[in-house]
Amino acid sequence: MKSERNSRSGQTLVVGMGISGQSVCELLLRQGVQVIGNDIRSRESFEGSLDALEGKGCLLRLGFHDPEDFVNADRIIVSPGIPLDVEPLRMARDKGIEIIGELDWAWRQVKVPTVAVTGTNGKTTTTSLLGEMFKAAGRRVFVGGNIGTPLSRWLLEGETADLLVLEVSSFQLDTASQFAPDVGVLLNITEDHLDRYEDFEAYVESKLSIFSRQGPAQVAVVNLDDPLCRQRAMKVPGRLLLSGRNDPRAHASIEGRRVRVGIPGKEPFQLSLERCRLKGIHNEENILAAVLAAAALDVSPDVLQQVLDVYRGLPHRVEWVGNWRGVDFYDDSKGTNVGAVVKALENFPGRVLLFLGGRDKLGSYGPLAEVLKHKGKKAFVFGEAAPRLQAALESSVSTQSYPDLGAAFADAMTCAEPGDVVLLSPACSSFDQYTSYAQRGNHFKSLVRGLPEIVWAS
Repeated sequence: MKSERNSRSGQTLVVGMGISGQSVCELLLRQGVQVIGNDIRSRESFEGSLDALEGKGCLLRLGFHDPEDFVNADRIIVSPGIPLDVEPLRMARDKGIEIIGELDWAWRQVKVPTVAVTGTNGKTTTTSLLGEMFKAAGRRVFVGGNIGTPLSRWLLEGETADLLVLEVSSFQLDTASQFAPDVGVLLNITEDHLDRYEDFEAYVESKLSIFSRQGPAQVAVVNLDDPLCRQRAMKVPGRLLLSGRNDPRAHASIEGRRVRVGIPGKEPFQLSLERCRLKGIHNEENILAAVLAAAALDVSPDVLQQVLDVYRGLPHRVEWVGNWRGVDFYDDSKGTNVGAVVKALENFPGRVLLFLGGRDKLGSYGPLAEVLKHKGKKAFVFGEAAPRLQAALESSVSTQSYPDLGAAFADAMTCAEPGDVVLLSPACSSFDQYTSYAQRGNHFKSLVRGLPEIVWAS
């Protein structure tokens, strides 16, 4: 299915010396390749973690990009966090030097069937759920990519698997020229990362490219409930399987608390959602996509039901934290774009006290303002994005700005009443005041659990 395409000689430049970049360097050194490892961070910021790599023969260039390294490389492998418009990469591209992403390069080394999940929202939950489905079916599975362990790190550790289940970001797809999953899943496309892309259309094309190299024997799973997926992803090279909660064209749909599945060439079946802990419309869409992808690779209905009955979901994704004096608290810190927040709000009838803020991704807050007219009681905005959020939302819902989440939370507790929902769903990245969305979500949980008489989730 896949073959090694990499030369065993010449000089390779690896840009970005995080976990994946370090793994790529070590794998290349094992292949006898001359390697330069480059990162604009200083040597001190790595706290000695690169010393062993240097001792094995990797030449390090830290604290700057040297254009000579880029234009004289035989090949450049970039980590997903590296913007592709930096000047040295543009110079290399103009010279015709191959620029490969870490995921694409690592995937070329593995002759194993692959399921890949992308989308603006829901991909981590869907990837994790798929991993559990295949494991329960007795497959040896590697689950990673954009979550958990990078594929290059897994390769370095020498593990084996029958199947790769990968979460794939748009940044990883941007640097893929051979990546072609046996089953590709596209969940949704809404505005995100416009601080990195020229415009929204460029981001849309990036997401759609997950199917661009598939052949007729490979499978594309597309969510009909998402307008852009429905409009743009219906013509694919592979075999198209459609999910849709209430769409008659769908191969997997929802009827009451049951999933109905009918894949051409396979026996139709149904699954119960009565015991499923994944709640909300967004999770129903994730479930449908996962069920189709797993069933396409012959996971039995009994196994799918078993996993749906016990899977607990992941933290920071519309996660119920607790109840205080009749007020429910939900942590959706992973909601880092407007589309995710809109999906989160769909789970509640109204009276939502919403915490928003962080580092602005420069998308439109218009769709959020429209939903808050009907769902919002008050918006509490904080962090770097607070001024733009305030301007966008204040005509739709009562909105107030705060320097940080703690100050916003303290004020919200003075106006929260029984029946209200307090929701952290920031629509922004966390990197102005936190190291990750998880740290932000854990801070919110600590604030909730500091309330007197709180009843919290076990």
